[in-house]
Amino acid sequence: MRTIHCRLSFLLVLFAMFHEVAHGDEPTLQVFRGATVLTAAGGEIADADLVVRGGQIVAIGKRGEVDVPNGAQIEDVAGKVIIPGLVDTHSHIGIYPKPGIEAHSDGNEMTGPVQSGIRALDAIWPDDPGIRMALAGGVTTANIMPGSGNVIGGQTLYVKLRGGPITAMMVTPGTPEGGLKMANGENPKRAYGSKNQAPGTRMRTAALQREQFLKAEDYRRKWEAYRKTKAEGGEKAKTATEPERDLAMESLVEVLDRKRTVHFHTHRADDIMTVVRLADEFGFEVVVQHGTEAYKVADELAKRKVGVSLTILDSPGGKPEVDGLLEQNAAILEKAGVAIAVNTDDFITESRFLLRTASLAVRGGLSEASALRALTITPATMLHLERKIGSIEPGKDADFLVLSGRPFRVYTQVLQTYIEGKKRYDRNDPAQASYAIGGFALPESTDRPKPAIPIDPPADAKPSAVKSASEIKSDAKLIAIRAGRLHTVGGPAIEDGLVIVEDGKIKYAGKSEGVDVPEGTPVLSAAVVTPGLIDTHTVVGVSGRLNISADQDQDEKSDPNQSDARILDSFNPAEPLLEFALRHGVTLIQAMPGPVDVIGGQAGIFRTHGVTAEAMMVRFPSAIVFNLGEVPKSSYPAKGPGTRMGTAALIRNALNAAVNDRKKRAAAKEGAEPDHNLKHEALGLLLEKKVPAVFAAHRADDLATALRLADEFSLDLVLSQATEGYLLADAIAQAKVPVLVHPTMQRPGTPETFNTTLNNAALLADKGIPVAITSAYEGYVPKTRIPLYEAAVAMANGLGYERALKAVTLDAAKILKVDAEYGSLEPGKVADMVLFDGDPFEYASHVSHVLLGGKLVYDRAAEAKRPLRGMSSDVFVEPACCLAH
Repeated sequence: MRTIHCRLSFLLVLFAMFHEVAHGDEPTLQVFRGATVLTAAGGEIADADLVVRGGQIVAIGKRGEVDVPNGAQIEDVAGKVIIPGLVDTHSHIGIYPKPGIEAHSDGNEMTGPVQSGIRALDAIWPDDPGIRMALAGGVTTANIMPGSGNVIGGQTLYVKLRGGPITAMMVTPGTPEGGLKMANGENPKRAYGSKNQAPGTRMRTAALQREQFLKAEDYRRKWEAYRKTKAEGGEKAKTATEPERDLAMESLVEVLDRKRTVHFHTHRADDIMTVVRLADEFGFEVVVQHGTEAYKVADELAKRKVGVSLTILDSPGGKPEVDGLLEQNAAILEKAGVAIAVNTDDFITESRFLLRTASLAVRGGLSEASALRALTITPATMLHLERKIGSIEPGKDADFLVLSGRPFRVYTQVLQTYIEGKKRYDRNDPAQASYAIGGFALPESTDRPKPAIPIDPPADAKPSAVKSASEIKSDAKLIAIRAGRLHTVGGPAIEDGLVIVEDGKIKYAGKSEGVDVPEGTPVLSAAVVTPGLIDTHTVVGVSGRLNISADQDQDEKSDPNQSDARILDSFNPAEPLLEFALRHGVTLIQAMPGPVDVIGGQAGIFRTHGVTAEAMMVRFPSAIVFNLGEVPKSSYPAKGPGTRMGTAALIRNALNAAVNDRKKRAAAKEGAEPDHNLKHEALGLLLEKKVPAVFAAHRADDLATALRLADEFSLDLVLSQATEGYLLADAIAQAKVPVLVHPTMQRPGTPETFNTTLNNAALLADKGIPVAITSAYEGYVPKTRIPLYEAAVAMANGLGYERALKAVTLDAAKILKVDAEYGSLEPGKVADMVLFDGDPFEYASHVSHVLLGGKLVYDRAAEAKRPLRGMSSDVFVEPACCLAH
């Protein structure tokens, strides 16, 4: 039936085009000339002519080989890359609009676990800024779904992002307009089990789903019997009673009749197999959504031709069922013969970064061609729209993107997005570009950041011809590192570089020419070498990957003033996210309390490898942390503060009390000193300028409050997060205050992050403000971020290569005041360094080795020989220091 429907639709489109021409209203003929076209249908065409008429692709071929009629409108896209429009099989745009406030929360109908009768169609807000952000990221078609709080969440909707009322965006009106959302695993059982309602277990989740399909079979049987009786005629037909219509059952019957596809939220391998059992039992078509552990059951999925739409994250954690995240997942599934797509699950990952999300699959071993199919023709096929969209072929809708470069490179920008031949996004228009880079909601257009000009990637570094040693003993005193390109960060990049490490310190860093390496010295080699990366604001080590109360120690929720709370007493050296950070090049972190308390407590600087907190500690305390804005003012509804005024007053009163305590102690006679007060004494460190005050805030007015408080009490101030810092850049620069910038790709999900921009670090640095780029705090999925990736996006959005690298190395060390030993590769400094197999900022590059204090603590080649494990390592008691192969 689907095939007949698609063929009829295609004939109707051709008839409409013919009818338009026959009546003298010939549509505009457009020719996009000179680009390299990646068709997703079998190869690429350089210097191509892409011919579009009436919203459809008429022809595609090499320039000069395609017949182009006179009078065609020529669009010069020479030097650009064209790909099909992206198809997102799992999105919540419009149904969870931005910002994420209660009034916008329409994705989960949480009045009962079975919601097969509800429709996403009736909740989607077409004016959600997230839809325009998706266009800016190249998404042209999306499957907008209810959330995963229910075992049956409701009916999804397939839409094209062409604007207008939601009915105008529908792809297949008059037929099943979408699929059916279902879910198992943690989400539904947590949502209802926490209220002592069903389901509270995976058993009950499956039982509820099975029960509904059995009811649907009964419902279908009654209707079939009724229709058969009516068709046969006679006395029985006259007296036959029509069954009552049940809207909830009808969508399930469409599933049983394979007219409606089930999109099943599921992560763990055992949950995926539960999905497979239900599909086998009732014969419905299913797409596995998320499929975090699908690689474990790839053969089972391939055998049943069950496709998987992957949600790919930078890091693991946030809840236990995603702990098995593996960057090779897509490649393993493809090798097994499983059809794969890559989705956003927007807001979990953002639609404007969908190309980047798929690049993580490339990093995990998927080819560029396969990754492109996973964003285009394969998801189109999963939605049964492959005859209309998903590839650049004659007869298909003219949905395509114009890119500045190859699709999976960090340097590439989406320049234009076309749907049915109409330009729906243009980066050259500043108002439209703001949906790509942020700041679109600012009332004054002059305040909105301008898009950065795409930059050319550096030439590929030539890996050293010297192979890495097969063995480096853990007690090696002397090690040599050869680099195709050496970034000392203390000076310009050096081609054919050499670093010599002796007793954990850098002895030499410079050109290799003319430098003798003592015979017998073990050698490591890499394409690119950088200093160890520094994360100046993280909760890794105190906020664990499982995100359960047992491993969450970043927020003490008993009182808004936690100035005496010490991060050292919560720091867990065995937290697997520390090893995860290490494997991504992070060797030094400033671990901070979370965002809940107004005065969060005392931060500390630690290495990312060691057995005890004391052994890993570089400095403690390193700062006292304060929080301003939405979260701290709402954390204690029964106690306060409940406003920004109250928040500032609490800080002012606490600091004033510490001032008074110092005066009393100074005036007291020996033996008559006031009793100890740990809160006053901790804040006294600020007053004596022994440690800085880190104020974490997003909005410009909150940042201004921090500046006022620092001025009033003469604090050594450091700003963190600073989402709207670019709006206050002059004042920050005048105060000579450094900024620990939020993750570049942070979500514009709350009112105070709504004006986030990818250009923030660049705009601050342009004013001479010292900046570092951080992972900061994540409360759900993913549980942390990778500073290098965040710096890469900032690099491509105005910060540039050199400043971006410094923002996670030397400039970060300077802000932490540890640059005498860390942050650059210079003689006498600690030998923390990271070896890469390519450009560190490119998504597909890998960290090959990490040295910490001159000891080899990570070797990717050795890691590859171990059994497969998720991106988050197994819990360990003692790290296997200094890998001896």
